[in-house]
Amino acid sequence: MGALLRAFWGIIPITAIALPYALLCWPLLAARRRRRSSISLGHASATAAVDVTAVTIGALVLCLVIMPVGAASGSTLDLVPGADLAAALSDDGSLWQVVGNLLLLCPLGALVPLRLRRLRSISRITLTALSASVLVEVTQFLIHSGRVTSTDDVLLNTIGATLGAALTRRGWRYFDVVPVVAIPQQVRRTVCNAPVRLRVPRSVWDTRYAGIGHRERR
Repeated sequence: MGALLRAFWGIIPITAIALPYALLCWPLLAARRRRRSSISLGHASATAAVDVTAVTIGALVLCLVIMPVGAASGSTLDLVPGADLAAALSDDGSLWQVVGNLLLLCPLGALVPLRLRRLRSISRITLTALSASVLVEVTQFLIHSGRVTSTDDVLLNTIGATLGAALTRRGWRYFDVVPVVAIPQQVRRTVCNAPVRLRVPRSVWDTRYAGIGHRERR
């Protein structure tokens, strides 16, 4: 537990500062979307909440990556698969480290497919999380933040994002806006603009139609 606090203690005040701004941006973004489009207030609020949450978590993950750990002057590189995981699961290890790596990209894996249609696939989410995790570990090693750059961290981060995407898979299309199909207006066409004059012979008029206007002629 002490190792977990040393590794994540610096992110706590940053989270406390970021949360009020996120809560402020949520209704503002929802009102802007409501004003610029014809979606309902509930849909605008839900999509704004997902977007603000994803951006906030992404910013916190970035801060956690570049934040140095204690007074460490360099990073440790461990490329042996399973070595770091076995050390964490041993008697002297910390299980919280495994849990933290699983949860690092899990929220993003759950939220991103809700808004990006191109990533609505478990395989695409897995490849994206793998690429992001490799980028995170390389960044940690290059900036010498004092953290351990491990292949097990890449594996755990990818698994966490994949699990998050699997949890929200049924609701990926919940926030999609169904386009309104415009029904073309029916235009009444006139066959002939000129008045039609029917010429009826005098004999036919006298026998059939004369009695309509003059009943005494019937």
